[in-house]
Amino acid sequence: MARRRRFAVETAVAELEGAHGACVVPSGLAAITAALLAVLKAGDHLLITDSAYGPGRRFSNHILTRFGVEVEYYDPLLGADIAKLFKPNTRAILTESPGSYTFEIQDIPAIATAAHARNILVLLDNTWATPLYFKPFQHGVDISIQAATKYMSGHSDLLAGTISFTEACEPLVRQTVRDLGISLAPDDCYLLLRGLRSMDVRLKHQEKVALELADWLAARPEVKQV
Repeated sequence: MARRRRFAVETAVAELEGAHGACVVPSGLAAITAALLAVLKAGDHLLITDSAYGPGRRFSNHILTRFGVEVEYYDPLLGADIAKLFKPNTRAILTESPGSYTFEIQDIPAIATAAHARNILVLLDNTWATPLYFKPFQHGVDISIQAATKYMSGHSDLLAGTISFTEACEPLVRQTVRDLGISLAPDDCYLLLRGLRSMDVRLKHQEKVALELADWLAARPEVKQV
């Protein structure tokens, strides 16, 4: 039963994102850390968008650097110019679009094109866009990460994360998740499948309310900018 529920939710997530496969883990941060550990080793150079999720930044600054990974942050609006930051040891780029807190939209196709020309992997935190509004693997992403706690769950009763990947990245991710001993409990897999069924309806309503609120704020004399 436990394996069937996990396989069911992993299959659903992979289909939504257009991925070769997916793993489910206990939180969004677990998805970030496992994905980074899957592709990095001592001596590698990692580029991270400066709008990245705070706990992911802390992991990179405190843990990855301690084990010999060079971490560098870049302007999320850099686009194809990110190639100017590449080094001989650049292994991966961690993108996030929209970015946490400041919600910049990154030019993922341009970043992916530049990265793949140098055999650099592109990781995307797709939490805020969700696979309903951005299909990461159609735009050159190698590994997609989500905090399923938010839109995918949608009911404030679940912590979960997902890691989706291309066929080439599957062995790296699956082996790392197994080695770390992190997995999602069967009851949580059920709750995540429940949330997926209503995600489309919930996101459309949230979009409608957000636009109404933005229009109201834009009309207020005490609000300088929305």
